[in-house]
Amino acid sequence: MNNEDFDIMSNIKLIDSYKAYLLSSVADLFATMAKGNKGDIEDIKDEIAEIIIFSYLISKRLGLEYSVIDERVIKKLKIGILEENTVEKEFQDYSRLISYMKNGRKIE
Repeated sequence: MNNEDFDIMSNIKLIDSYKAYLLSSVADLFATMAKGNKGDIEDIKDEIAEIIIFSYLISKRLGLEYSVIDERVIKKLKIGILEENTVEKEFQDYSRLISYMKNGRKIE
């Protein structure tokens, strides 16, 4: 096995690990949310953050730049706006997320 084969195998193993962590984070989020008011908001924040982190890390391992993912997210949100998505009509969530992503993410 040459170095290139080893790198490919390492990358595949890492992607599989990230996928497992991602699925685990989604399951943890659902479990926390199922607790209703007993769910800890800090746990929910952590789980959502982990979902976002592992999504970005998987994309990078698949050869996609983070900016490409950001651009695709904005594109999909714009499509939702154009299709007059019910959520967008009522809450403007899509527009607000586009604005947040385009105008610089401000960390509190």
